[in-house]
Amino acid sequence: MSRKTKKVIIILGALVVLIGAYFGTTWHGNRQHASVDTSFTPGPRLGNLEWFEVVRVETPGIILERIGEVWEVIYAEGGIPQGLELDQWHVQMMVFHLATMQAERTVEETPEDISVFGLDVPSSWMILTDTAGVTAEIIRGDLTPSRLHYFAMQRGDSAVYTLPTPQGGLMRFTLDSLRQTSLFPHFEMADVTLFRMETPETHIEIISRPEGDVPPHLAFPFAAFFLTSPYSLPWGVDHATLQNLLIPFVSLSIAEFVNDSPASLAPYGLDRATRIYLQTEDRSLDLLIGNEVGGRHYAKLADAPGVFLLDDMRYVVSARPFYLINQFPILIAIDTVDRLTITGGERLITASVQGTGQNMAFYLNDRRVEDRAFRIFYQAVIGLLVDAEYTGPGPQLQNDEEIIIEFLLRSPAGERVSISLIPYNRDFYILKQDGAMEFLISRNQVRRIFETADAAGL
Repeated sequence: MSRKTKKVIIILGALVVLIGAYFGTTWHGNRQHASVDTSFTPGPRLGNLEWFEVVRVETPGIILERIGEVWEVIYAEGGIPQGLELDQWHVQMMVFHLATMQAERTVEETPEDISVFGLDVPSSWMILTDTAGVTAEIIRGDLTPSRLHYFAMQRGDSAVYTLPTPQGGLMRFTLDSLRQTSLFPHFEMADVTLFRMETPETHIEIISRPEGDVPPHLAFPFAAFFLTSPYSLPWGVDHATLQNLLIPFVSLSIAEFVNDSPASLAPYGLDRATRIYLQTEDRSLDLLIGNEVGGRHYAKLADAPGVFLLDDMRYVVSARPFYLINQFPILIAIDTVDRLTITGGERLITASVQGTGQNMAFYLNDRRVEDRAFRIFYQAVIGLLVDAEYTGPGPQLQNDEEIIIEFLLRSPAGERVSISLIPYNRDFYILKQDGAMEFLISRNQVRRIFETADAAGL
């Protein structure tokens, strides 16, 4: 047999297979939906009620009624959850689409057997009632072979139609799909007046910058918020860090409802929860956050029993006060200073600022120094950063001298602000400020103060 003959035979064989597959598929489809007419006839509007006149919607397991302008659940299989709140806008949009559903096409005017379409035992049904008592009942059957439509019928009409899957899907809504998921509306950082976080280990409280006087070491323009707990003294809060902490609460929504009436909160970790209280100018949120599951966290409102899941809470529950603060213990603007004294350590340093604006003159130990060199020295002083929290034990070095840094301010006039650096070990000093000892500062930072003073010509 020649190569050409073999090729012809292979091609003819492939055609036979394709033709056979086509007729086989057609026969199978005809058997499954024997009465389906493949001609296209545009369908009517099902229901055909005015959506704003609809006052009742019934589907398997759920009945909704509009009382005044508010939609409520009057029946739910298994009971109506305590404190249930519906998303009114979502319900209204659903009723808008259900009241008048445009059928895609008319399949058969008078089918002999509606079981072919799954309409003898419908997958769902819906009854709409308007203010005049007029009802529209629609039943939904199987998906079409393309799975892009549902077969559907309307009571009082013998015809079978197809509905696009988005419209047909609305007929099988659940209680959870209608519930209000929004927990807190959109807000800006400037709207926040209070953020409080309580865990079994710590208590964090952040307030917006109060009107009027604040502690001199906090009187700088970058602190829009102060951390007032857990430390003894208020600290300015880092803006970017606080913003990251608050982002999950902007337009906060429930990701999934879990249990409306839990017998115990322990399985969700809500018996030892992280409690969040957020206050803006006109709203507040009191929220408990529990265990993590699949990248989400169990949560509940403090005054409601229902447990739900929230997204994006890892950053919140891992927040620690030390990483929220601007870690400058004594950040004071140079134009508010009259005199600065550093005692202890390597030697006595006195620094003074005379004049204002362009006429400022700077002195170290009563000797005038160059502007830039003085500012580098001054930056080393006010740029001290706390390196870690100090929780004890007491100072381990008894022989080193305590260093005291004291500012005499011209604004407010005559105000004195000081910190003490108590030797702790070879690497750190304990920061003592207004009697509180809660942080450590590295010796390298303190050493730089004396180095920059030397460089300025002291």
